[in-house]
Amino acid sequence: MDILRQGLSTQEAQFLTALSGNGRDIFTTRDAQILLAKPDAAVRKTMHRLMKRKWVQQIERGRYLIVPLSAGVDAHYTISELVIAASFTNPYYLSYRTAFVHYSWTEQPSRTVYIVTPNRRAAANLNGITYAFVTIAPRKFFGSAPTWIGDKVVEIADKEKALVDGLDHPEYCGGIIEVAKAVWHARDEIDWDKLGQYARRMGSGALCKRLGYLTELFELGNKVKTGDLCNVSSAGYALLDPLAGHEGGYNSRWKLRLNIPENALTDWRES
Repeated sequence: MDILRQGLSTQEAQFLTALSGNGRDIFTTRDAQILLAKPDAAVRKTMHRLMKRKWVQQIERGRYLIVPLSAGVDAHYTISELVIAASFTNPYYLSYRTAFVHYSWTEQPSRTVYIVTPNRRAAANLNGITYAFVTIAPRKFFGSAPTWIGDKVVEIADKEKALVDGLDHPEYCGGIIEVAKAVWHARDEIDWDKLGQYARRMGSGALCKRLGYLTELFELGNKVKTGDLCNVSSAGYALLDPLAGHEGGYNSRWKLRLNIPENALTDWRES
């Protein structure tokens, strides 16, 4: 407590205490202006001083994270990157590889958090983590669930939506092999009827082709109505993996360019 008293003025201590007491570990310049009731220039000076003394950390321009006393003298501290991700924009939800990691469908760590939103905005970086924003069409913006991360609630794609998002854009998951792993690991965890409904609702032919192909490859075709997926699929050939090249054979049933060898999608189960 002595460190706190020495490092902060009475007003600054009251300001940070008021924010923390209301669960506002992450706050904006506007929040500071309201609580401090000071002119803009004075608020900027206060924020600069708090950052210099390591009582707050800047997430991006106009957005800050309170560094608590428990972080110690060196102020080495951050909250979950998922909680930080939730503070950037609204509406939003977290998906792609971020959801795969959350659901333990991949062993591949990631220094990128994927934030799905109908809004356009630039990526942000903090403490070695990239916060990447994936802008999607309004019709695809559905299927999230409020999830407790510590004492904070974060919107994360439900399991079925995480899979269809990954099938729609494997490039945000590390490629189709990681998506295939997720489909396999999730096979007994998901509602397959719901997955099929989500896939059709997305209105993406490439997504339905990849889902149909993988379910048949893993002999899961009895779990999803592949005929319904065929009705959504478009006439042209789609790439199985958008991250790979344009080489490889063709699958005429699912209209896919198989630019990833079949064994690469399955051999990991034996390792």
